[in-house]
This record gives sequence, C-alpha cells and structure tokens, in this order.
Amino acid sequence: MSIIQIPLAKLHLSPANVRKNDSQLFIDELAANIAENGLLQNLVVAPMAKPKGHYCVTAGGRRLRAMNRLVELGQWAKNVNVDCRSLQGDAAQQSEVSFAENFMQLKMTVTDEIRAFKHFINEGSDVDGIARRLGLTRRHIEARLRLADLAEPIFAALDEGSITLDIAKAYASTASHERQLMVWEQMANHWQGNNADTIRRMIAHASLPSTSPIARYVGEEAYREAGGRIESDLFQAETGDKWLDSEIALRIAGEKLQAFAVEVATETGYGWVRPLVGTRVDHAAVEALHPVQVEAAPLSEEEQARIATIADEMAEIETKFEAGLDDDGDADALEDRFGALEAELVRIQDKPGVVSDEIKPSVGCFVILDAEGMPVIDATLYSETAPRKQRSTTATGGNANGSGDPDGMGEDGEVAIKPLSQRLIGELSVQRRDILAANLAVNPAVALDLLIFAIADRTPTYGRDERGTTVRAPEPSCYLDAYPASPAFEQLAEIRDGLDTSWTEPETTVARFEAFAGLDDDAKAGWLAYVVAKSLEPSIGGARLGHQGPSSNDLHDHLAGLMQIEAAQHWRPTAANYFDRVGKQQLLRHITDIGGTTMAASYMASKKGDLSQTCEKLFAGETIVAPEVKAAALAWVPDAIRFRPAAEGIADETAESEGAAEPLVEDAGEEPLDVEDLVEA
Repeated sequence: MSIIQIPLAKLHLSPANVRKNDSQLFIDELAANIAENGLLQNLVVAPMAKPKGHYCVTAGGRRLRAMNRLVELGQWAKNVNVDCRSLQGDAAQQSEVSFAENFMQLKMTVTDEIRAFKHFINEGSDVDGIARRLGLTRRHIEARLRLADLAEPIFAALDEGSITLDIAKAYASTASHERQLMVWEQMANHWQGNNADTIRRMIAHASLPSTSPIARYVGEEAYREAGGRIESDLFQAETGDKWLDSEIALRIAGEKLQAFAVEVATETGYGWVRPLVGTRVDHAAVEALHPVQVEAAPLSEEEQARIATIADEMAEIETKFEAGLDDDGDADALEDRFGALEAELVRIQDKPGVVSDEIKPSVGCFVILDAEGMPVIDATLYSETAPRKQRSTTATGGNANGSGDPDGMGEDGEVAIKPLSQRLIGELSVQRRDILAANLAVNPAVALDLLIFAIADRTPTYGRDERGTTVRAPEPSCYLDAYPASPAFEQLAEIRDGLDTSWTEPETTVARFEAFAGLDDDAKAGWLAYVVAKSLEPSIGGARLGHQGPSSNDLHDHLAGLMQIEAAQHWRPTAANYFDRVGKQQLLRHITDIGGTTMAASYMASKKGDLSQTCEKLFAGETIVAPEVKAAALAWVPDAIRFRPAAEGIADETAESEGAAEPLVEDAGEEPLDVEDLVEA
C-alpha cells in the first residue's frame, strides 16, 4: 500500500465499510476539527472499476462525510487533494480492513477527556479556542473542566468507573471539596448513592445531623464556639438537630483526628498514620498502597471474658425479640443496645495485628471514626511498597494467611490462597458489567433482543432474577379488580394468541433467550409491539378530573393522533358499561349532544332504567332517527374515553399555566340540564 493524493470529488463511500448505524453522529464536530487541524489520518481507499480514476473509501467514511460537509459549507473546494492509502484486494479484504479500523478504536474515557482539556488550558489555550478547534460547544468543555475540580476520592471513583458521569456532575454542583466529601461519605454506601438528584439536594442543603459520627466527635460546644449554626427540628427528633455549617464541623474533626493520628504514630512506631474524617477507608485513599498481612493480635483474658459477656447479652436480647414485645419503646431501646454491643465486639476483635519492630517503619495505617463518633485505628496496615510476607512468631503456629499451618499450606499440601475480598469482587463485577454493556451498546440487534426478552419473559424466578438487567415492564396499575370486557380487550387477547410462544417453553433463562433470539424479525416485532402496548398505564380523556385515580396523559393523546385512532370505532357505550352507571340528567345531556334539546325533551318522562336501555339502542344506531343524528350517535363517546387532538391538549396546558383554568371536580363540563329549558323546548 502506498500514500497517494486524490481529489475529494473522486472519493466515494464504499459498500464494504462495516460502520452503518452511527456514521452521521458528530459529523459537524469532526468537520470543525478537520477544518482547524487538517486531515490527521489518511483514508484507506480502493480503485473503482467505474468511473475510471475514482476510488471507494474502505476506511475513513466518517472523515469523508466530514470533508464533504466542509464543501457544503463553502469552507473547502471539492477538488482539494486528500491523502489516501491505496489498498488492492477484493470486497472481503476491504471489509476486513474496515472492520479492523472500527473495532480496534478505543473511545477516550471521561476522565481522560477532562485531563486533556485541563492540559490545554494549562498550556495557554482558552475555552473558545479549544471549542473551535475540536468542534465542541463551550458549554461542553466548561462542564468537563468543572469536573476536574472534584475532590480526589470522587474523581478517582469516576476514573475507575465506580460512579457514573451523572453522579460526578451532581457532586460538582459545588466547588467546596469539604461539602463534596461530606456528602460522599454519607452516600458512598447508601442505597441512594447512585441517585444524582438526591446527591444534588444534599449538596445544596448540606447539613450534618447532630447524631452523626462526625458531629459526636466534634461536640456541640466546640462547633458553636467556631461559629457553627444549629437548627432544631421537632419533627425529626430521632435524627437530632441539623448542623448547618458542615464545613466548620469537618474542619474541626480533621484537626482533632490529625492530633489523634500523631499520638497513634508515636505509640505504635508506624512509619505513617493518616487521618480520614469518616467511618471507612475509601478506595481512593489506598489505591496506590499495598495491604500488609500480619498475624492477628492475641486477645487478653479481659477481652475474652468481655466477648463472652457480650455474646450472652446479645443472645438474651434476641430471645426477647423472639418472644415478642408489647411496647415499641422497649423494642427501640433493645435495638439500640444490640447495635452498641455489636460495635463494641468489632472494636475488640478487629485490632491491629502483631507487627515486628523491623517492618514498623515501613508500614502505616489510617485512623477513622466508628459509628459512635470515637476515633479508632483501622485494622488493616499498608505499605507504600510491596512488603515481604512476615512469618509467624506465634507458639500456636498461626501465620500471615490466618491458618494454623506454619508453612501456609492447605490440607492437600498446596499453598493456601486467600480468597478475594468482597470489595474487590464487587468492583470486578461492575467492571465485567461495563465490558458487556460497552459491547452491547454497539450491537443494537442483540440489545433489542434483550430489551424485548426482558420485558416479555414472565417466567417466575423464585429468587434472584436471572435476566440480569433492570429493564422491566411491571403490570400497570389498574385501580380496579375487574371491569367490563370490550372489543379492544378481546383484540389484545387475540393478538397475544397469535404470537409465537415457542421460545417460552425452555426451563432456563439462557435457553429461553436463545430461542427468542432465533425468531424471525416479524415475530420479534410482534412481541415488541405487544409488550409495549401492555405496559401502558390507564389514563383519562377530556377534562382533567379532580379525584384520585387515573389522570389525563398528553402523550397518550399524541400517540392516538399519530395512529389516527377514533375511540368510537373500538368502544361503544352500553347499559352495562356506561348508561346504567350515570344519572338521568347525564343521559339527557348526552342525548342533547347528538340531537339537541328538543330530542332530549321527548325523553324527560322516561324512567331512569328505561332511558338507559333507550340510550344503548340510540347510541348503537339501532333507533330510527335522522341520518345526521345517527351519525353523531355512532361517533359519540364520553369525554373520559375520547382522545383529545394535540392542539387541544396544548391549549389546556397553556390555560392551566396562566391560571385561567378553574379547578375541576368529577363530571366537570356535564352540568345537569335545566328542566324548564326542556319543557319549553
């Protein structure tokens, strides 16, 4: 292959190029970059049989589109010469080259992008210049640069993929590292730790409950003396008062914990002791360190006796709970006591191990807070360099791996291997998920199969969901135990009966998915339409009703408009499903809607039951009436079931936003008829 220059007008997209789905994405941005910096990477081309002298682009289709875009914008001439590498070979070889170029590409991570933008700024570039050269918006670059100022543990979590970009943006909503870290400490292991909105609210209204470990460690007196403000909440007594100036509390806690760290370093002789204001040692703090395995420290007689006492008291509390408690106050007190005993047991058992004097200067530890707000030494020791394993010095033959074998050998004579930590297993599981997700994201066919399968597969799992995805379509809320069948209901049942259900027969999830993936496109499309249809929530048409239950939904009305749905063709009012269930005045109003007040007046003397039966026949077109009345009757449905035109929905929203709409109650717009008006008619 050799580099040649070919006029842009003689270059054409090759059918052998394997990239099809995202070929138009970010073309304008790529064009702006090429306009600023030129074509940095040549195209790979192959000569065309016709027309002579023209070439098809096997690799570089998006670059070709971007250059043609510059021609459209008048920024480049169409006969500009383009560097190309000429490739000789058949269509299969060309496709292989195209596949290799696209498949081997590795997209930059967000943190790499952040570092790059920060480097450009440090080198003297400005945001506008970077945006112009790279074809990006100023807002995009500024948002990335803001993430560069995240507190180190949070940036490290983003870098390793343990938090998403949305979560990182939530923490970056404040420039205060203290506030970021305070919320990070509270949310890192919280069940809502991956909820960006919750994090933003906590950042915006960051405060410390007086019952938190940090507040207990600082003490109210020291906090107030430093200018800290406290807000009492009578309705949240269990969480204590709110400390509004969290930065002050964090600063005091940091200073106190630093002093405690100095004392620990003096007493232990460790090479370093680092304070962490929190109840755990986060991953970012130990990422560059190596855990040091040492033998467990022996328990004193007093500690052993205390452990036995704690175990007895915890067993006694459990017995009381099993027997049942009448007073909630007693239950709360016992739960608090049980938690305190557990914390004490951990403090006794989780002690720093025995470290020989020769390695003490090369190891270190962290000091943190326990749940009660007491400063403690984290039990794990670390070294900045990988240490050599320490051999056991205990008389019982214990060793660094915690077994009783002095040579670290298992029962079968092989070296005993320490199992992976739960933290590491969790990280690996997330990273494995990301690998799968990154490939699924560029395989829309497989992704679509999984989407439909995950929604459609209703096989009971009796425990852990084997589908391995959060994609769900739970049964929509109905508010009703039963309701009358309708043609539309029966049509749905017929559609379900017509679907290919052969894939549902295998017992295992994998086998069912394989069977589903093997269906033809029409069968899959049928399942997709059906499961999406079954996911719809109930909604109401016409006026918005002011009672509990279904509400109106503008998107439902819009979808009906797209499909040109006329509700009257799918649902007809009968005595059972409608007329028997509304009042006489309402029935007369409906007759007025289709035939006027004169027609309604002729039914004034009818009894409610007879009028209901009459309405059923009238609105079914079974009564002899004028053609225009019959047409109106067959097109009529109650407002509650009617789909509103899109323009009507927009007008209603505008009226509500301007305060023009009055509050509506049930049956709004269906005012009783004036009897005198009907008599006069």
